[in-house]
Amino acid sequence: MAIWGLDAEPRGHSEFIEPAPVTRPPERWWDLVVVLAVALALSFLAGAVAFAVEAVMADEDLLTGRFPSGGAAQSPYFLFGAMGALYLATLGAVALLLFFRGHRLGTVFFARGARLAAWGAVPTGILLAIAVMALLSFLPPAMQEELIEQSAALDPSTLGEALAVFVIAVLLAPVAEELYFRGIMLRVFARRIPFAAAAIVTAALFSLVHGHLFLSPGLGGWLLTGIIFLLGFLLALFARAGGSLRAPFLLHAAYNATLVVPTVAGLLAGAQT
Repeated sequence: MAIWGLDAEPRGHSEFIEPAPVTRPPERWWDLVVVLAVALALSFLAGAVAFAVEAVMADEDLLTGRFPSGGAAQSPYFLFGAMGALYLATLGAVALLLFFRGHRLGTVFFARGARLAAWGAVPTGILLAIAVMALLSFLPPAMQEELIEQSAALDPSTLGEALAVFVIAVLLAPVAEELYFRGIMLRVFARRIPFAAAAIVTAALFSLVHGHLFLSPGLGGWLLTGIIFLLGFLLALFARAGGSLRAPFLLHAAYNATLVVPTVAGLLAGAQT
């Protein structure tokens, strides 16, 4: 019996209601490999297309890699585009797998769940982000500078870049990451080990994938990794409580939006002056 989803045990229903028949779950353990492989392959393909377009527009030999503009990889939009391609490819891979198995993405992962979990998701995400920003403000100045330099590549400098960051951070990233970590990984693990252990394992992998520990191996990296681990664990709890990915998506989006909005607001204020 699944922890949540169409094949999960009904919650909050009368014992006289006949439970839905148990069917084979729509996700498989090998989806963890297939989805990741497809997403990475499509992302590399998108990057190759970007380099080819840059070469044609610059009228340069593609094999030399020498572009007058510095190359597509030097543009922040290349990084944003690569991230967007990765998330869109993840979403597409999951949707295709479900389609070939006779399921729909929205029905399996984004069906209506417990309303209380969805209502509590947004304020929880906002409060967690505010707490994180407050915690980081108490770090030593040298450590704060290190963390700022680590994320400098993703800091928007124009309104167009800010819009791209907002779309990626608040829409694409929450959808794709929730589908992979809480939609597939958590459900696969929770059928084999206790839910608490599955939530811990998926939260640990979720935090490591963000790479803060590798980019900043000191205390700052450990702190950011721990924060994302806590976020991942909360997302798993909301997935189970809500019986759907709606609640964790809202929490994830609210958390990211709270972190991004100050930067976007600063750019808007600068543009008006």
